[in-house]
Amino acid sequence: MNAFYYLSTGLTTLFIIGAMHAMLGGAWRRFPVLFAYLCLTFSLSAPMSIAFLVSGATWTGVSRSAYWILSLSMQLCGVLLLLVLTRKAGELRPNIGRTVTLLAVGFLAALIGSGAWHFDVLSRGLPNRWMTFISRDVAFVSAGMNLILWSFLLSNRKRDQTILLISAGLGLQCTIDAMGHALRFFPNEVKDVGNLVISAGSILTSYVWYRIFHPVALRSPGDMRTAP
Repeated sequence: MNAFYYLSTGLTTLFIIGAMHAMLGGAWRRFPVLFAYLCLTFSLSAPMSIAFLVSGATWTGVSRSAYWILSLSMQLCGVLLLLVLTRKAGELRPNIGRTVTLLAVGFLAALIGSGAWHFDVLSRGLPNRWMTFISRDVAFVSAGMNLILWSFLLSNRKRDQTILLISAGLGLQCTIDAMGHALRFFPNEVKDVGNLVISAGSILTSYVWYRIFHPVALRSPGDMRTAP
C-alpha cells in the first residue's frame, strides 16, 4: 500500500510540474485560475505527501488538518475555475452573468448546508468524518456544475477545444473525489479502496493537465478545430 502512495506522489508531482512548465509558454495568461490551481496543488500536496511518507505513512493530528485544508482549498479553487470557464463558454448568452452568480450562490448554499446538516458528526468528536461528508458533497455539486458547463460548450458551434478538455479534467477530478470519499464510509477494507481511488485519480487527473498543455498538444485558438 505504501509503495503505491510513493508512486502516486511521485507521478502526480512530475505531471503537475510538466503541466506548469508547459503553461509558462503563454497558456497561463488565458487560464490564470487553472495555473493557480496547479501551483496550489504542487506547493501544498508535494511537501505534505513527502512529510507523510517520511513519517512512516502514519496520520497525525497536524497531517490530518493539513490534508483537509489542502483538499478543501483545491476543491474551492476548482469551483472557481468552473465558474470562470462557464462564463467564457457562455459569453454570447445574454444572461450569463446572472447564471454564473446563481451557480456561485447555489454552491455556497450547498457548502454551508452540508456543514450544518452533518454538524452532529462533528459534535460527536469526529472531525475527519465530518470533513469527508463535506468533501463528498462538494464533489457531487461540482460535478453538477461541470455538467452545466458542458451543456454550454456543446451548444456552441465553435467550441474551444482547450476549455472542453479542461472541463473533462475537472469532471474526472470531481467524479473521482466523490467516489473515493463515498467509499471511505465503508468498513476498513473498502475504506482502503477509497483511498486508493483518490490516489490513483490524482495520477490520472494530473496526467490530463499535462497532456492538455504539453507543447505538442497545445493549440492556439485560431488553430483549434471547431464543430461544423
